[in-house]
Amino acid sequence: MGFSKKWEKERILSMQTIEIKSLTEADLKELQQISKQTFWDTFAEFNTPENMDTFLNEAYSTEQLLTELKSNDSQFYFLKIDGKTAAYSKENFDENGFELERIYVLKDFQKYGLGKLLLDHAISAAKLAQVQEIKLGVWEHNENAKAFYKKQGFKRQSQHVFQLGDDPQTDFILTKQL
Repeated sequence: MGFSKKWEKERILSMQTIEIKSLTEADLKELQQISKQTFWDTFAEFNTPENMDTFLNEAYSTEQLLTELKSNDSQFYFLKIDGKTAAYSKENFDENGFELERIYVLKDFQKYGLGKLLLDHAISAAKLAQVQEIKLGVWEHNENAKAFYKKQGFKRQSQHVFQLGDDPQTDFILTKQL
């Protein structure tokens, strides 16, 4: 990115009020909407509509998201710009450490560094919890996300199957030492 584009992004963001808000059950419907929209926008062109619908209806059902919101091991966040939700993340703490399960940014707000703000927030939370490593999964064909995480110091450690409808896909497991 050239100097002028970077400066323009910083100028635009400095003129906005940016807030990272912890979610509660009262945020369920908005979380469901942004989850479905951002996942669709990111992956629909690479998958069948049937597989996308199956995944979205299961992973982001009211029951599933409510269970995740109620979990003591997970926390969701909205990143809001001037009160408008632009992105969200999900952080998990468990016996295996700290996982950044989701960072998704709405299309209109991409390329402004909002993913980096949510990643920095997650890294701060992990450090406060005295965790030594942060991990996450990224689809093997998501070149933008892989490049972003590599730039942030993440390294590939392993992989696992991510089931999207009837299509078994590969997610790379990335880690970063803190």
